[in-house]
Amino acid sequence: MIEEIIHINEKRIERDMKKFEDIKFIDFIDIFPISEEHKEQLDNELKKIAKIIDQTEKGTFYLLDNPIDTKWGKLKFLKIRFFDESRLNWEAAPDFAVENWKELKDKVGKMEGFSLYSRKEWDAVEYKSDDSLIYFLNPLVTSIYNIK
Repeated sequence: MIEEIIHINEKRIERDMKKFEDIKFIDFIDIFPISEEHKEQLDNELKKIAKIIDQTEKGTFYLLDNPIDTKWGKLKFLKIRFFDESRLNWEAAPDFAVENWKELKDKVGKMEGFSLYSRKEWDAVEYKSDDSLIYFLNPLVTSIYNIK
C-alpha cells in the first residue's frame, strides 16, 4: 500500500515537477491517510518494513529498511500524518532538495502557487496546485533527523 501511494503521487505531480529545473533528489514524503482506519493500516504496514524515528504532533516518522525507488531518487524516510480532512485532495506531499533554495524562495509572492512557511527549526517553500502539494525545506528533513 505504501509503495502504491508513493507511485500514485509520483504520477500526480509529474506535470508540475517540470516547473522545477534544479531538483537534486526526493528527501522525504508525508502520506495523508483518508481515515483513522487507513492511518492504522499504513502504520501497521510500516512497522514491518521500517523503524520508527519520531512521533510528533503531526504524525509518525519512519526510516524504511529498504528505500523505495522514485523518479527523483531513493526514498528512505517518510511520515504517516494523523488523519486530517483538509489533506484529502492529495494522497501525499513530497519534499525535495534543490540546487538553489534561495532562488526558489524568491518565487514566493511572485508566482502563483508558492507560499513560505517559517518555523523555529526550518523554512519551507510550499508549491500547491490542484494536482500537487510539494515542499522544499531548508534545512532538509533528513538533515534535521541526521538521515544519510
